[in-house]
Amino acid sequence: MCYQVVERFAACYCLYHKHSIDPCSAYGQRGHLVQEKTVLVGHACPAHSSY
Repeated sequence: MCYQVVERFAACYCLYHKHSIDPCSAYGQRGHLVQEKTVLVGHACPAHSSY
């Protein structure tokens, strides 16, 4: 199973950083999916920190 770690702000869920895919041996084959793992960071992004 391939994984991709995505970091998002905890309060607004805006994207903070999207890491590269950690591939497995089935990467790139038809029907193989990449599972996204979300990690919450900080509180809110600059656009939403005034709320």
